[in-house]
Amino acid sequence: MPLEPAVTDRTSPTPRRPAWRALRARPSEVARARSFASSEVFGLPFDAYEIGLITSEIVTNAVNAARALCEWPDHMSPIIIRMVVTDRYVHLAVTDPDHRPIAGLDQGGQLAEYGRGLSIVDQLAAARWVTYDEQSKIVHVVVAADKVILTDTELMRIGVPA
Repeated sequence: MPLEPAVTDRTSPTPRRPAWRALRARPSEVARARSFASSEVFGLPFDAYEIGLITSEIVTNAVNAARALCEWPDHMSPIIIRMVVTDRYVHLAVTDPDHRPIAGLDQGGQLAEYGRGLSIVDQLAAARWVTYDEQSKIVHVVVAADKVILTDTELMRIGVPA
């Protein structure tokens, strides 16, 4: 689904244009993605640390999924991170080449070393969902700005499934 900003308040500033980065299937790319996402919300009513944390969790999963498929040469960037930032929300979408369903939430409990990332994301996000096609999956996350509660109409326009 295309990332297009939902503008419901005519007094809102014009949304920034969508931004994106292609990433290699390397653990070192997680820091690059976190820096990219944090810088996209700088100066806006979002917690840049939280946006970076969410991005780290989703991109880490994408890197792990891509690496489970095969060893990717350095000239290939099979992971794409896209962001739409408005004054009311951030829509983050991370695409990876593994079309298999993602694992369930909270595998192993609160003290587990692995498997808690999506639980963390769900605590910070207004919505999270996954879309699949024959060759990839896209993990979508919507984060509301500080003191903003997104309406059902806004969430629908963003693309959140009902």
